[in-house]
Amino acid sequence: MARPPLLPDAAILAVIDELRDQHVVLTGTRLRDELARRHGLRGGVTRLYRLLHQATQPRPVRAPATRLEPAGDGAELQAQLAAALERARLAEHREEHHQTRWAGEIHALREQVRTHLDASHRLKILEGELQDRSRELASAFYRISDLENEIDRLRGS
Repeated sequence: MARPPLLPDAAILAVIDELRDQHVVLTGTRLRDELARRHGLRGGVTRLYRLLHQATQPRPVRAPATRLEPAGDGAELQAQLAAALERARLAEHREEHHQTRWAGEIHALREQVRTHLDASHRLKILEGELQDRSRELASAFYRISDLENEIDRLRGS
């Protein structure tokens, strides 16, 4: 038995409609990236392209309204405008917070890379110094051995 999809078709179609309303060039990759950003799931390729094709069929053209007056009274339009402005303000706030957060993350990662590069460079210098000291120590042992042999030779004579 096949397991049901993790993300319902309605949620995917809602994202497609929203992206189309934003006049975004809508590709399968763009849709999958947006789904991953919003829901943490990218969705199956075949299913997404089927829904994308279904949703991107040409929209029917609506007949222009014959009335020139607004559909509702002024107070209702003002309330709708205020709600839209509040949504826009919140969206802008979320975007600024998102940008600030990721800028901080990027800065921290750059600092870590810089620290690792500095440590890597310092490690190479220390390895070279260790090799030099090892050679000096080996040379000193040989010199000590030679001197001990000469002392023994002089004592024996």
